[in-house]
Amino acid sequence: MLKMIIGGRRRAGMTHRDYSRYAEQVHGATVAHNPGYMTSYIQNHVLDAVYGTHAAGWVAGPDFDSFSEISFPDGAAFARSIADPYYRETIQPDELNFVCHSAIILLATRTQEVGVRAPGAAPLKLMRFIASNDASSPAAFAQAWAQEAGRIADHPALAPFLRRMTRSISIAGEADANLPANFIANAPLSPFAGVESLWFDSDDTWRAIDAYRAVIEEPQSHLSGLLDRRQEALFVVEERTIVADHTAPNAAVEMT
Repeated sequence: MLKMIIGGRRRAGMTHRDYSRYAEQVHGATVAHNPGYMTSYIQNHVLDAVYGTHAAGWVAGPDFDSFSEISFPDGAAFARSIADPYYRETIQPDELNFVCHSAIILLATRTQEVGVRAPGAAPLKLMRFIASNDASSPAAFAQAWAQEAGRIADHPALAPFLRRMTRSISIAGEADANLPANFIANAPLSPFAGVESLWFDSDDTWRAIDAYRAVIEEPQSHLSGLLDRRQEALFVVEERTIVADHTAPNAAVEMT
């Protein structure tokens, strides 16, 4: 399973509200009319964001209005969808009606579910874009991130209201050379190690966000010393399903 994660910023002259409406009601409907070979398409509309950390020095990251998560069975299915005339003639030109192509985050990933104590539906989703400082090998970083995800999922400050958790792990080394020409204005893959997504159900949603931010900065974090904290970003988003996942449940994700 291949998941493309695409961060978009509104073009000049649009408000965030304009962008969100167009992205879901016009562009989303255009894609849903003929989704090609994709298995699912989720739009994550940004409600709030924070960049960097207090310890590393706060930075003003670029503003993004939404993140799309588009899944395909494999890279070949992705390439067929992008080569389809409907994408070339209808979907791709419509991007210019609301997306600023000079500000794009683009990741090719594989997604892993992380087991949580109390799985279920949740109204709040966080997306944390994780950046390595290259102080360790890719294999060592991958192991540390997997261990850290387990610590977070089982953390007493988060476990009571954490309903789902995934890791979308960058496969840039495998995908970069195989990106179809002209996809998202030939934007290169972004250097993030991946995206950690969490769904929370809490009476005080901001308490959940604050708790997560505190947990990831604890000194016992397995990623301590391995992150470029000035590059990472945390987004609070609202999910909107454009194309529902129609894959078999046992084939949709790989478990950690």
